[in-house]
Amino acid sequence: MRIDELTTGSDTTHLSTCGDDDGEPLLFLHGTGPGATGSQAFRPILPALDGFRCLVPDLVGFGRSSHPEDVAIGPGPWFARRVDAVLALLDVLGLHRVHLVGHSYGARLALELALRVPERVGRVVLMAAGGTPVKPNLTTLTDFYRTPDEAGMRTLVEVQLSRDVPDIEDVVVQRLAVALRPEVRRSFQAATGAGDPMPIYDETVLPGVPHRVLAVHGKDDATITVDASLFLAEHLRRSDLHLFADCGHLLQFEVPTRLGALVHDFLTVP
Repeated sequence: MRIDELTTGSDTTHLSTCGDDDGEPLLFLHGTGPGATGSQAFRPILPALDGFRCLVPDLVGFGRSSHPEDVAIGPGPWFARRVDAVLALLDVLGLHRVHLVGHSYGARLALELALRVPERVGRVVLMAAGGTPVKPNLTTLTDFYRTPDEAGMRTLVEVQLSRDVPDIEDVVVQRLAVALRPEVRRSFQAATGAGDPMPIYDETVLPGVPHRVLAVHGKDDATITVDASLFLAEHLRRSDLHLFADCGHLLQFEVPTRLGALVHDFLTVP
């Protein structure tokens, strides 16, 4: 995996790249939460997609990307800054068009990109999507910093699962190490503080998404319930829907082989 630090507008984006440099570009947009990063979030499914040029950034305010101090407190301003940085990343890389895979919060970003710059987006995969009128349960994420320790991170990860996952302790350790960095904590708390909200993608805007979309969800997701993907399937004009039984919010860890194959086929089959 190649690592780059790229200037993206006012920020710096930490980008991991793997797969086939000559393949179609596939941009991965990770979810939120203390300690979240792009490479950690998507590592389980990347092998199935190695025929693509896989672009896996840390979003602004996460991991090794910028942690700006000039963004107003609140979800809306931070979301806008992240969208701008992703668009700047595409410009810096000289990419006119990319496929998108977004998980949770990252799916919200993917929907924004599909609506704002539809000509730059190919096919779209929305995993356990945020951004719909279905309200997420983020209490465990937002409460983590009250007692930011290993036990708290283990709880944060485990409540997002519906089955046993091998080596999940490695995820706990990795995320905790990132979450404890002062700038990561500051960014997360600023982005989840009281302030302007993020946009909601409802029945008034979703029919305007022209792309082929695959919505994927775990049926036992307690963070963002399956109703979110059912809503997307109802209102997106060109959407497929796949639900995984006995699966929670972190489906890329719970069913990596099946999910990777599903995403691969969706992106490659005419």
